[in-house]
Amino acid sequence: MKITLQSAIQQFLIDQELKGNTKSTLKYYSFDLRYLAEFLGNDKLVSELTINDLNNYLLSIKNRPRKCYFSENSENIKDKSPVTSVTVQTYIRAVRSFLGYLYREGYISENLQAKFKLPKATKKAIEILSDEEIEKIFKCFDPNTSMGLRNMCLIALMVDCGLRRNEALELEIDNIHITQGIIKVLGKGQKERIVPIGLYTKKLLIKYLNGFRPTPEYETKRLFLDRYMKPLTENGVKLLFNRIKAKTGITRLHPHILRHTFATKYIMNGGDIISLQQILGHTSLDMVKKYSHLASAYLLQAHSKFAPLDNIERNKYKLRYN
Repeated sequence: MKITLQSAIQQFLIDQELKGNTKSTLKYYSFDLRYLAEFLGNDKLVSELTINDLNNYLLSIKNRPRKCYFSENSENIKDKSPVTSVTVQTYIRAVRSFLGYLYREGYISENLQAKFKLPKATKKAIEILSDEEIEKIFKCFDPNTSMGLRNMCLIALMVDCGLRRNEALELEIDNIHITQGIIKVLGKGQKERIVPIGLYTKKLLIKYLNGFRPTPEYETKRLFLDRYMKPLTENGVKLLFNRIKAKTGITRLHPHILRHTFATKYIMNGGDIISLQQILGHTSLDMVKKYSHLASAYLLQAHSKFAPLDNIERNKYKLRYN
């Protein structure tokens, strides 16, 4: 069957939309596969794809400077450092999904997905925020203003409930059940889950919903609105976090670190990984175990502060030299 790479990508995107994938997932596939088509040629027949083509594409990504990839003006890019191994993995995951689709649909006779392995990536250590840093973030906002209280609610839902950025952005008023102390979240893969909310977050939401949430410019059930009374966007959150970083000096701050912080502290405070898995919406328990290991590491670190014999020796030292 003769079909060009460009046409096959279009059909793949339609297939993904029919499966019910989110707009962000479709955008991810469209963005990443566009680079594949640019590298190999839009008019290349998919039946002519070889593992050598794919390996050459992989090498081209690894050797390209950040943020230019296939730009003809790459010599004008100031940052000449290569893309990270995690970024490379992201691009190859999209290609492997596409190759699996081509094989299942009979567009290619060879299972290239099985041969085109995902390259290894450096595993970054998970970072979390300290209690002092969390307090510093909340002090950035005025709880008696519409935008200030909105920001506090947004941060609270991420750090106290473990919501992803887009899950918080897409949260609707009808899915907030204050009396039951829960919210209904639409997560990855259009999967709904029930997430409990703490008393402090509940208090913020009650205040925001009763007089502080602005009247939207047009009818929308989205919880969070911007200063123009329209649903808050990803870019709006990005700008907000940049302002928080500038005010607090917490340069490593990003939306997902709040989710990491919630998960780790949930375990540290006595929560179990089974309930944590349900709250986070992870399909695999292995994805949650990393937080259990991290929590154990932090508790071991705390042991030095609270170990009985160490404290006795510290007190002796203070008495001797004070």
